[in-house]
Amino acid sequence: MNLFSTPYLEITYDSDRQVLVAKWLRGVMPFELHRGYHALLDAAEEQQCRFWLLDVRRRAGIDSADILWTLNEFLPLVHPRLKRTTYLAFLMLPHHLAGDLSDGRVPDATYYDNRPYRNERFTETEPALEWLQQCQLMETVPR
Repeated sequence: MNLFSTPYLEITYDSDRQVLVAKWLRGVMPFELHRGYHALLDAAEEQQCRFWLLDVRRRAGIDSADILWTLNEFLPLVHPRLKRTTYLAFLMLPHHLAGDLSDGRVPDATYYDNRPYRNERFTETEPALEWLQQCQLMETVPR
């Protein structure tokens, strides 16, 4: 189901997998990034979906300021609206993933400890979807 579409971002809901899919279609200006992520959060709230597949492979040259905005401004808005842990699977090009991790622009996995969201990075769709499915199953198992 198509929920949001612009020349730079498509947001769909995969009802079979219960996953929100955001596909960035090109590099974006900061105002487009902000508008896109706010549209994603609106769609997540509308669909009551906390499992997100974010395809950023076409967003060449992700800027440090964009990463900081996402971490410091956007992600703190998610939990108050969705009320539970949100899972974000990022699809990245292999060289972007290696570069982002090696230069320290993207925090390592421990950054997300004790936060109401989890983040993993992938270079292929199927492992990302499998991770999201495991997260869904983990939430249904009583503790």
